[in-house]
Formats: sequence, C-alpha cells, structure tokens
Amino acid sequence: MLRLLAIATPTALAYQGGPPRCTLPAAGRWRSGPVVLQDLATLKSTLLSAIEAAPERGLAQYEDWKPRPLYMEDVELAVGALVPLDPSYGDWMIDDHFEGSWRLAYTSSPSFKSNGGLSGYAFYVEGVETPELKLHLLPNNKLRFEEPLDASSASALRRFLSLEGPPSAVLVECSWVAGPSDSFKLTYDQVIVGSKAWKPVNAAEQGEVDFGLDKAIRVLGATRPVYLDADLLILRALTDAFFVLVRVPSTT
Repeated sequence: MLRLLAIATPTALAYQGGPPRCTLPAAGRWRSGPVVLQDLATLKSTLLSAIEAAPERGLAQYEDWKPRPLYMEDVELAVGALVPLDPSYGDWMIDDHFEGSWRLAYTSSPSFKSNGGLSGYAFYVEGVETPELKLHLLPNNKLRFEEPLDASSASALRRFLSLEGPPSAVLVECSWVAGPSDSFKLTYDQVIVGSKAWKPVNAAEQGEVDFGLDKAIRVLGATRPVYLDADLLILRALTDAFFVLVRVPSTT
C-alpha cells in the first residue's frame, strides 16, 4: 500500500515505498497560476490507494480503545492535501464536472457508519445490507441517491415494508440549491422502495420525536463540495466528516 507518512503543510508530501517527495504549490498561492497536473495525479493516486486499503468504505468497526487504523490517517492526509488544489475554485455549482453519476468510495462520517449506509435499513432491518451508494445528478437541480440491493436484502425489505415484490434498490430523490458559504443543500422529496414511495419526515423541526430511519438520510443534507474534477468529488459535512466519491463511467 502506498502510504502518506506526513504532511507538514499542503506544500509537501512524503511517501514510504512510493514516488520521491512531491512539492506542491504553497498554500494561498495556487490560484495565481495553473495547477500542476502531475502533482494532482500523484495526490489522487495516493488517496485512491489509501481508500483501496480501507475496508467497507471506511465503515469497518474497530475498538475505540485501540489506535486508529492507519488507513484512516492516510485518507485524511490525502484529502487535506487535495482540498487546497480544488480545480473548481469552489465554484462547483457551475462547473461542467458537476453532473452524471458518482459512487461513494469512502466516508469518515460516524452517523453514516452507525446506520450502515444512507437509508439506515442496514442497521434497522435484520438481513439488509447496503454496501454501495450512488449519487446521480439530474437536470433542473434534482438528484437521486441509490443503494442497490442484493436478493437477500431485497427479500428482507419486501417483508419489512410489505411490498408487492422485491425491490432492486432504495432510492432517495432530492432537490438541491447552493446555500450559504457555497454549501450543497438538499431537500428530500421522496423515498422509493419497490412499490412504495413516501416523503421523508423531519419530525425534529416540529419538536417531535425524530425516528432513526427518517433521520438517517439527512446525513448528506448539508455539505460543501471541497474538491471537484472529472473523476473525483469530495464533500465535507458541517460536522467536518467527509465523503469521497468517484465518477461512475457513463454507459452511453
């Protein structure tokens, strides 16, 4: 595995058993000139190598009393080095690359981890697993989250929700706007599971009990895209947790 040993500042990166030291543009100066593509390629390769070593998109359980797994530090260091070099200059909402389909490769979000995914069904419904999350950016500021289901998970959800047939995926349809501080704010329009669809409830806004399944999907309700290029999207939540997504190649 290609490991990041240290990043004293966003200007320097050291490797173990990998390419020689790579010097990046100094923090605060990178906007004055073109981004060095070779540096970006090296950093992205380092990040993806660290993610490849991380089990279950970073959701694997580990004992809190033990040192954190090394892959967590590796991913955090690589993300921290990439963010100052964001090719979109923070204008993600008008960038040509902010379109198409993306797949979650890694997240540091404790809420996402405890829920076993976006929908929460992996935690709340026995027999359900949601090991993949896709984000589809659609026209007119619409998007759809998709958690594909295997046959066993589909059967479990069919029983739990009394569906007419086994669903192929959990779908969450949303609208989005660019909010304060260039945030990526979502409005949850409906959840679709097989033959059933409903609008998610945010009971907390009415001062009522907020049930886990209703609350789970809101983990991505307000983030900020801090890095965007043709094949990599990094979202940072208000809690400082981050989500690394990679481009899903188009089939057309």
